[in-house]
Amino acid sequence: MKIAVIGLGAVGSQTLWQLSQRPGIEAYGFESGYIGHPFAGAGGEGRLYRNLELTTESYMPFVRESARGWRQLEAASDTTLIARQGVLLIGDRDDAQIQHATRMAADWRIPIAQYEGAELRACFPQFTFRDGQVGVVDTGAGVISPEKAVMTAVSQAAAHGATVHEFAPVASLRETGESVELTLASGETATFDRVVVACGGWTTKLVPELRDWIVTRRLTSAWFIGRDDGYLDGLPPFMQVAPGYCYGIPSEGGKSVKLGLGFNDHLPTGDPDTLPRHLEYDDAHDQRNRFAWILRDLLPGLRENPVRMATYVESYTRSMHEYLALAPDHTNTIVLGGFSGHGFKIAPALGQIGADLATSGETPFDLDFLVSAPPVFNITDVATGTTTHNSVVESAGGPK
Repeated sequence: MKIAVIGLGAVGSQTLWQLSQRPGIEAYGFESGYIGHPFAGAGGEGRLYRNLELTTESYMPFVRESARGWRQLEAASDTTLIARQGVLLIGDRDDAQIQHATRMAADWRIPIAQYEGAELRACFPQFTFRDGQVGVVDTGAGVISPEKAVMTAVSQAAAHGATVHEFAPVASLRETGESVELTLASGETATFDRVVVACGGWTTKLVPELRDWIVTRRLTSAWFIGRDDGYLDGLPPFMQVAPGYCYGIPSEGGKSVKLGLGFNDHLPTGDPDTLPRHLEYDDAHDQRNRFAWILRDLLPGLRENPVRMATYVESYTRSMHEYLALAPDHTNTIVLGGFSGHGFKIAPALGQIGADLATSGETPFDLDFLVSAPPVFNITDVATGTTTHNSVVESAGGPK
């Protein structure tokens, strides 16, 4: 059986690696740029890796399998992909996501450390904590190197016999009876028994039937340095939960920290190929100001202006849960899309699911909760990607 994977980012690379290890499968991967490029969603030098699920317990089997998958990939390649130094979760004691995290830790026997009051402030002096806030450290969590992870998974797939095509953007796909014909931007065509679409923000360009369910947005990451030497020493990777959602990942060596915001602070777009990718003048001013509340309320020792900003492309479903299924009205095209901020940490499990669905049409993972999850925002204009507000990752201006 010949199977093609379109898009070799976080999830596509893992899918190709899984397929390459299955007997009787000829696996082919198509990437629009070079492997590990920073022009889609897999970039920015660091992504949070967590063992704690904050909203939906049904994700926990994905998290557990991914922990095994990451270690398997590290062992196979003799490469360290995750720096497991712990991740700090910040929130009020009665925040739903904090309560869910501590419950998952108890139910799934995940080691954590909890802090509050004077102890919280003493252990993490860079932060300004409000009265009533607590800290939960996921001690086995850490930071994934996204570019390195993608390159490693693809190289391992190639070592197992997969064929990898770089600089080979797919312009369209068409099902023809029992097969799928791909047309590359170059005009070349190729035919496969099954196709896995895992191209993130470009998903609906190949599967327009999903335009009313999956939306593309441009996100901005910004790197800040401290006002004083040593301010960032010992700063942990962190996430503050909604309603003041944000996250931070110290750079290697601790010279800067990458800050990120949520869905509502991302730029809507209907076409990832035409969205502005370079931040200049008014755009850069607007993006910088979106981070101002973090510096004011949470990390006051950072300098006002970022030393670097970069943009990436992500896709979200209206339920904020992945779409992992056949494309609508298709029989041989599987879509892995709309990862909605979950994708990287559980990419090994998603890759296994993609390989399962492509080879046998079924998977041992329970996917029913993804299908039944209700929408949390609406897409009001598919042409521009405009949506209603999304309260699940409320971050604008922090808590009121």
